[in-house]
Amino acid sequence: MAGDLDGLHALACRPEVYRYLFDASAPSRQFIAGRIEQGIVSAAACGLGMWRLEGPDAPYAGCVQLHPDVVGRWAEITYFLDPACWGKGLTVRMAWTVIALAFCSGHIDTVMAGADAPNEASFAVMRRLGMRFHRHVTYPLGAGAEYVLHKGDPGPQPRPEPMRFTHSLLRG
Repeated sequence: MAGDLDGLHALACRPEVYRYLFDASAPSRQFIAGRIEQGIVSAAACGLGMWRLEGPDAPYAGCVQLHPDVVGRWAEITYFLDPACWGKGLTVRMAWTVIALAFCSGHIDTVMAGADAPNEASFAVMRRLGMRFHRHVTYPLGAGAEYVLHKGDPGPQPRPEPMRFTHSLLRG
């Protein structure tokens, strides 16, 4: 976990990455450690947690995490990607892979994602995933919106090729 913590923290601390995440400031090492721990706990409870994308030039090219509410049968998805990997469809593939896993798990019927209003790239990802507008929200940085995808919804068309994660943060 220490290697994952260092690598994910370094990626999350890049200004291009945290611009719309972590309330627009570099997250603390403890915050990232807490997210990893949350992923481990979720994975132990229902098999859904956090996955890391390893790129050809970077062992920490991206991260996707599901925050499941098994009782409510929904999960929030969060993701971030190394700017060197932007524009290649990797975020959609990464997110769709874990959404499909969530729907197949038998624990989740709805996946939700949210973004600050200026984060057009994240809204584009949500729309490409087939998610639909759910509601306007207010985040610490101001206005935003949430989108949802239900298990029976069509999802992305065409379907992205599933991602093969080289490492999942499912165990401590």
